[in-house]
Amino acid sequence: MNDIKHYESLDYSLGRVRSIKNGRKLFVVFSTFGLRESELIYHKISLLKNEIGDIIDKFILSHRRQTGVEELTEIQAKKADKNTEIMICNNIKVPDMSDEPGKGADMRRCMYHINNVYNAGNTDDIVVIFLDADVVSKYFGSHFVLGLAGAVLDGHDFAKASFWRGMGRVKKYMAQPLFSSIDHPVIRQLMDFAYPLSGEVSGTMTFFNSVHFWQMYGVETGMNIDALAGDFSIADVNLGFYDHAHKDDKAIQKMSFGIIRTFLMQLQDYGIIELKNGARLNDIFKASYIDEYGKRQRLEFDLSEKKYQPLKNII
Repeated sequence: MNDIKHYESLDYSLGRVRSIKNGRKLFVVFSTFGLRESELIYHKISLLKNEIGDIIDKFILSHRRQTGVEELTEIQAKKADKNTEIMICNNIKVPDMSDEPGKGADMRRCMYHINNVYNAGNTDDIVVIFLDADVVSKYFGSHFVLGLAGAVLDGHDFAKASFWRGMGRVKKYMAQPLFSSIDHPVIRQLMDFAYPLSGEVSGTMTFFNSVHFWQMYGVETGMNIDALAGDFSIADVNLGFYDHAHKDDKAIQKMSFGIIRTFLMQLQDYGIIELKNGARLNDIFKASYIDEYGKRQRLEFDLSEKKYQPLKNII
């Protein structure tokens, strides 16, 4: 059973990160979709370049285009740093993937690309920091990279961000109660992640090549459980205050379903639970409700998502 070590982002100053970097490379990856983050990405890359640019070896914009041509998000990223690498997720071909969309799918495509282009044989020479691009600007700072990268440079295989956020409905009212509902040594430390659904994570190449990526809503939950089940050293880094655009109720329901499904499937795959008498995990989210006009309504969404094998199996 792995223990999760807790840190404050202030534990890792720029000077300390410089002193423990020891020639290793830091790749900062922003995941974006269409024009959604075009107004935010320039601010974030510019801030990091100006404040801690000397320790960042590469900015990568992992971008999924909605059109067939260069989009404003890409232009803004290169405007912030002309050396930003624009990786178009739609164009990355991975042997065991088709063109399915999803945050986790695109993270895996990015890792496949980094392995092919930059990995010179020692996978621990590169630390990858994944950051969500939609964080409200006033909460974003260089401490995101310093804290997450610092914990990995300090000897951890995987570091996950935690923070205070005003809403966090899925985390507070679904994920944390769910993760406490089944007790087992492999998953007991899930409760020690202060924000288990955060998208800001960092890790060694060895770590990211060893875990399963999930296509969509399950990527964080699946990765957390793989980290706890494997022989990995894990850090939880408090980044302080945080916020981003809030989703509507239907999006929250779909996300919750995806997380529950992933949690149960991981427990099933690790032999922690067993479904009997014809029971199976469902891919379809169905619900009935009464709308604000007193009318009966019904929701039905196919939320099936793929669980990919570890990249080390195909590289």
